[in-house]
Amino acid sequence: MTELVVAAAEEIGARDGLPGITMRRLGAAIGYAPNSIYHAVGDMDEVILRLNERTLRRLHGSLKRRIKPKLPPVDGALALADGYVAFVRRNPRLWSILVEYIRRQPGPLPDWYRTALSRPLGLVEEVLAPLFPDPDDRNRSVATLWAALNGIASLAVSGKLGVVTAEEAPDLARLLVRRYLAGRKA
Repeated sequence: MTELVVAAAEEIGARDGLPGITMRRLGAAIGYAPNSIYHAVGDMDEVILRLNERTLRRLHGSLKRRIKPKLPPVDGALALADGYVAFVRRNPRLWSILVEYIRRQPGPLPDWYRTALSRPLGLVEEVLAPLFPDPDDRNRSVATLWAALNGIASLAVSGKLGVVTAEEAPDLARLLVRRYLAGRKA
C-alpha cells in the first residue's frame, strides 16, 4: 500500500504542490479511507518523506544517466549541473516539496532518508574525486556546489527576486561550476 500512496502523492504533488497533498485527497485517489493510510503508511510526515525519497531516487537516476565513461571531471561536473537543473525544471513542484519539507523538518531525518539523499551527492563526489583528492576538501566542495545549485534552482522555480529565471538557470549553473572548478587551487 505504501507504493500506491506514494504514487498518488507524487501525482497530486506534481500538480498541486505540498499544500495539495492531504490524507483525504490521497484516500480519494487510491480508494481507501484516510485512516487506512495512517495505519498502513504512517502520518503525513511519513508520506512526504517517502515521496521525497522517490523524488531523490528519480533525481539520482537522471543524474547517473548524464555521467559518461571516461568523461573528464569538469565535463562530468557540468553534465551533473545540467542534469540537476533539467530535473528541477521538469519537476518543479516535486522538487519544491523536497526542499520545503526538509527545511521545515524539526528533528533528525531517518537513516533510510539520509541514504536516499546521499546517492545523488555521491555522484557529485565521484565526479569531483580526481579534482579534489583530499576527502575533506572534496566533501566541502560537494556541499558548496550542491548548495549553490540548489540556490539557483530555488530562485528559478520560485520566480522571486527576479535574479534567476528558469531560462537562465542552466547557463548560471554551468557558469558556477566552471568558475568554482577553475578556482579550486585557490
